[in-house]
Amino acid sequence: MKKSEERKYPRYHSGDTFFKGVTWGVVIGGILGLLFAPDKGEETRKKLKKLAKEYKVKGEDALVVAKNEAGKAKVKYQQYKQKADPYIESAKEKISEIEKTIEKEKGPVMDKIQDFAETLEDEAKKIKKRYFKGVRKR
Repeated sequence: MKKSEERKYPRYHSGDTFFKGVTWGVVIGGILGLLFAPDKGEETRKKLKKLAKEYKVKGEDALVVAKNEAGKAKVKYQQYKQKADPYIESAKEKISEIEKTIEKEKGPVMDKIQDFAETLEDEAKKIKKRYFKGVRKR
């Protein structure tokens, strides 16, 4: 490996050392947590069960509230949809009319464009003849 191709950072900055550090942090934290826990294991488990039940109740309450709010939102959506439907239908009809008009007028417009293109091509040929008049081809 050339000097210009060397790593930007020394070896100790690789991702491998990061994961080693995280692993050691988890192990040491777990050991310290067990050593300095204020309660016995049985008491800690009881507290955890109590907290789990409390959070379960809170979660169920939040679910009920969310379902109610979703129901309200659905009703509002239906109300706005009913108000918007006539406008949507009107817009669809107008778009359909515009499409028909474009389809009807497309033929004559395309003919005019084709005529214009032919005229431009004829003029270009005339200019080319005048410009290259007297010049030999090789």
